[in-house]
Formats: sequence, C-alpha cells, structure tokens
Amino acid sequence: MSNEKALSLNQDNYVIGLKQTTKALKKHDVRKVIIAQDVNIHILSKVLNLAFETGVPIDYSPTRQKLGSHYGIEVNATVVALLK
Repeated sequence: MSNEKALSLNQDNYVIGLKQTTKALKKHDVRKVIIAQDVNIHILSKVLNLAFETGVPIDYSPTRQKLGSHYGIEVNATVVALLK
C-alpha cells in the first residue's frame, strides 16, 4: 500500500487488533468486523461472541498479512473493526 493510500484511510473509522476491537464492540461502536481467515478460531471467540450478541456483521480477509496491508500497517492483523 502506498503512503498516500494509507494516509487517505481515516483511522478514526476503524481499529485494529483484538483488544481494540473488543473494546469497541463493548461500546456498541462497531458497524462491521473483518477477520483474517488464517487465524485460529479460539483466539477470536470473545470477538465473535460480542459481534453475534450485538448483531454486528462479520466479513473475512484471506490472510492476516493482507488485512494488515489493506489498513496501512506493515504487520499482520488478526481483526479489524469498522466503526460507526
């Protein structure tokens, strides 16, 4: 991802990672959760339960690397929450 594209993504519109996603779900601030498909499901059980309980749709990314890259970070991302 180019620096321009990374800068064009508004970081106020999403959070990256398990802890931040869990916090946002508890506050009911999430409109969609995106999960990397190459993650062990037991790692995401809390996020999945919260998303289900609050009716937040779940989408998938093929890999952690692609998910991180799409949101402008140079490391793998397990989960991203798109905020309201």
